[in-house]
Amino acid sequence: MSYFQYLPARLLPILNALPPDLLRAVTEVRLRKDGPFCITAGGRTIPLSDRGTPCSPEHALKNTAADLSATLAKQTGGSLYAYEDSLSQGFLTLPDGCRAGIAGDFVRTPDGRNAFRDVSSVNLRVARFFPRFARPLTDYYAEHGLCGTLVLSLPAGGKTTFLKSAAWLLSSSARPYRVGIADERDELLIPPGTYDRVTGLPKARAIELLTRTMSPELIVCDELCADDERAVLSAQNTGVALLASVHASSPEQALRRPFVRSLTSCGVFSLFVTLENGFCPKLKTILLTPNS
Repeated sequence: MSYFQYLPARLLPILNALPPDLLRAVTEVRLRKDGPFCITAGGRTIPLSDRGTPCSPEHALKNTAADLSATLAKQTGGSLYAYEDSLSQGFLTLPDGCRAGIAGDFVRTPDGRNAFRDVSSVNLRVARFFPRFARPLTDYYAEHGLCGTLVLSLPAGGKTTFLKSAAWLLSSSARPYRVGIADERDELLIPPGTYDRVTGLPKARAIELLTRTMSPELIVCDELCADDERAVLSAQNTGVALLASVHASSPEQALRRPFVRSLTSCGVFSLFVTLENGFCPKLKTILLTPNS
């Protein structure tokens, strides 16, 4: 498993002892200082003993401060300073598309930046690529044409995996689409296709750049937020369809967020994809008028 390279050596035998089917299903590996060593698989949190067997939290292996320090050293190549900007936002993006979430005590530096004083948790999110995962969506596009689409799930529910599949299927099909990928956190890594990818810029800026310079038919981005609304509306006015994601368990819940309702009312999104029941995609068309 490629993500093993980001973990301390003492934890690897524990993971290797897992049944192969369970090991392949791991989506997160979570280390908490003085807390139980856990994985996430199938949407469930599973504490692990020092023998690699699922157990109750009180019988799980306890992670130490040394485990967290070793993990961060491996994930940053020994240079925390080089990752200072992303660490201040609570995450690390790793070269193969994996991402590590970081939690702990922040302090305010004299120059006004946020910095970690103490890291108490590291959550390694395992990057996966399932080429056919988004086939229900691409089949819908083949029948009805491209349309603005919002992908919904709870955290760690498969949104990024779904977007990667959709971007690859659409950009590598017999009739490939011109796909732009606004990949702020460098997570949407997929095999080559007819796509153009911008990394290292805020999503709003990347969306504007792709719209202006790369003539995309579809732009893909992960975890849309209110700050992206202006850029999304600008792209919509050029006729570019948007495939994006937000955290929500249903279209109704997503539409309680003002920027989602605004964009849907303006016609940016007409199709919602909900990921649930083991990542099973469910498609639902949504149409709101500006006065809805």
